[in-house]
Amino acid sequence: MTMNINYISRNVGLALVFNAAFMFLSVLVSLIYGMDSSFSPLFLSGVITLAVGCFPLLFVRKGGQVTAKEGFFTIVCTWFLVCVFGAFPYVLWGGDFSVINAWFESVSGYTTTGSTILDDIEALPKGLLFWRTSTHYIGGLGVVVFMILILPNSRGTFGLRLSTLEMGTLSKENYRFKVAETAKIILGIYVGITVLQTVCLVLAGVNFFDALNHSMSISATGGFSTKNASAAAFNSPTVEIIMMVFMYIAGLHFGLIHLALFSKTFKLFRDPVIKYYSIILLSAIVFSTINLISQGTEHNVFTALRHASFMNLSAASTTGFANAESQNWPVFSLLLLFFLAFQGACSGSTTGGAKSDRMCMIFSTLRSRIKRQLNMNAIVRPRMGNRIISQEETGEATLFIVFFILLIFLGSVCLALTGLDLQTSLTTSLASVANTGLTFGSISSFGSYNAFPIVSKLIFTIEMFLGRLEIYPVIAFLVIRKWK
Repeated sequence: MTMNINYISRNVGLALVFNAAFMFLSVLVSLIYGMDSSFSPLFLSGVITLAVGCFPLLFVRKGGQVTAKEGFFTIVCTWFLVCVFGAFPYVLWGGDFSVINAWFESVSGYTTTGSTILDDIEALPKGLLFWRTSTHYIGGLGVVVFMILILPNSRGTFGLRLSTLEMGTLSKENYRFKVAETAKIILGIYVGITVLQTVCLVLAGVNFFDALNHSMSISATGGFSTKNASAAAFNSPTVEIIMMVFMYIAGLHFGLIHLALFSKTFKLFRDPVIKYYSIILLSAIVFSTINLISQGTEHNVFTALRHASFMNLSAASTTGFANAESQNWPVFSLLLLFFLAFQGACSGSTTGGAKSDRMCMIFSTLRSRIKRQLNMNAIVRPRMGNRIISQEETGEATLFIVFFILLIFLGSVCLALTGLDLQTSLTTSLASVANTGLTFGSISSFGSYNAFPIVSKLIFTIEMFLGRLEIYPVIAFLVIRKWK
């Protein structure tokens, strides 16, 4: 059976139409703020994207069933093309947005990495600022998950395969619904978090535009801010507490959040992965606070706790917002940020990183192995809660983490060849693969990637893609040699 071009092109077209809708929404924002300079670039980009997206929907006939290979092809092509069209508003607007810079900003947005090439974010018109945040919002939930919701024909076998590729097998484990119902649950939680947080930030004194943009970024665990100083610009403990609460929530499994809301119980916190994630995060905050005080970086306990809590939550949820300059932090606290960014939060959320599920599984397997070594006659099997972990699951988790580390290392080597120092190469590679955007090398917590060489920016975008798609779909796509 040959590749089903009709079905693939219609699904990619639908994703582009969805992007065009957000472009026109950004045009509306531009109109509200006095038809600023982003109006024409956004409107023209929206028209082009809509025309290209509608073409296969209008002129290509619907296809039949598709294979897993075509599923890989669809998801990779969809992500690539939405990033290409998503760069149009930046290129047409100009300023610091060369073609490479526009591509970098677009990929960083859709992959919810949050790294930027902008030295002066606040110089952007409101319409373009909203478009930047929109790329986070679209990418956070996943273009393919939106397709499952909207396109009836993708709700069968193909829809199931695509949702598995997009969300990963770990994230689907706690869902007990059909594909369309699962997508609706994710979307409901996603929008609900955004609306609730926007209301809270407005009540805390943040203007509606900034509140909405930061809420969309946190829901997507992205990191694009409307301020040069990120969260520090608000200089408000209340605002930071609200952001921390929602960064934590956005890092939890959406299916378990849904279960907790509708069962009106706190079974959510009995989940072994969430318990592991919460304990590791809390421990990092405590140790980081002590380290900041003992090393003299902070002289006030409240300030140390405030900065440690926010930065560690931002790293763990791979959101990437900052309320403190990490360049002056002691090495121990930086290593904690590094580990949390590497690990990430829970599967079934919009976060990046290796995922706490896999780390929890590895540590559980290690613990059972040690027990067997101490008592050779004991039958000890690794568990996550009451569930026994199979060897296949452990093998897949271990293999993924090996791939993840290898990708960070290879990226660091390639970046070092472009002239970057060791710390910057390693931390920016991690930030790109883990989709966190939070770095602590030559780039400060509030810095940009604008001064990096073109080759480095291209390497970053490749790492962002691989990290966002969790490596396997891209590898599978690249090794497909024939379509029969």
